[in-house]
Amino acid sequence: MPVILAATLLLAAACAPSVGSAPAASASATQGPVAGSQPCASGGLATSSIEAPTPTTAPPASASASRTAAPATTAAVPPPSPTATPRPAPSADRVGFPEGYQTAFKFLYVYDRADAKSITYVCGNDAAASTRQGQPFNYGSVMVFESWRPKEDAAGNTIKDANGHLIRTTLNAIFVMKKDHDFGEAYQQFRTGEWEYVAYRPDKSYQTPPSGSATCSSCHQASNKDRDWTFRAWELPFTTRYAIAPIPPAGEVSLNRMAFFPAALTV
Repeated sequence: MPVILAATLLLAAACAPSVGSAPAASASATQGPVAGSQPCASGGLATSSIEAPTPTTAPPASASASRTAAPATTAAVPPPSPTATPRPAPSADRVGFPEGYQTAFKFLYVYDRADAKSITYVCGNDAAASTRQGQPFNYGSVMVFESWRPKEDAAGNTIKDANGHLIRTTLNAIFVMKKDHDFGEAYQQFRTGEWEYVAYRPDKSYQTPPSGSATCSSCHQASNKDRDWTFRAWELPFTTRYAIAPIPPAGEVSLNRMAFFPAALTV
């Protein structure tokens, strides 16, 4: 009989924390530490410093002017590419760009990826930052994941500070996730609880609009309900507030997470 199997493989060169079931909440868990208390922008500076990127030097105008233009050619028109069927997702932005988050939100944690040349700097609003360890995030929680490019040397190698941490230079994108009542239903089989997702560019335009945010939701399905569909946000804000991804040996590729869709198969 036919077997219908859809699989999504997420490849990365770092090992994510285990997404096994979290221990049952105890009475002491409600008295545990909260996720964050320091302002977003300044709270993590000791962990992840910022330096302006080194300006690049444009070639002299005479160099480009002296180039001889190649004769114009008529390029062959490629056949139209097949159109992918979009995954179900919200049509409206119920997340919204978090205006003033750098001062109004609280710092949660930093995650360095030297292999991918990226730094994730994460903050949360008061609802998220007041969440207790081991408990689901409060309704109204908003978390911001800033994606930064790290400082590099002339050869393209990442440069670390005195503490062995990457140094932020250029803000690339701002990923935002929000949890609220009746959120998430539009994702259908890609739903992750009551979270919805949007990604913005630094100029506040969409990098991933609501209609395309099933990529975010389906990625978070690699977590589970016991962790409230989060990854490092379930642990790091309550412990070290910092982690760095290990770099696999040369010639090796690390399989980071794997999720199968649909979760239930009929044979």
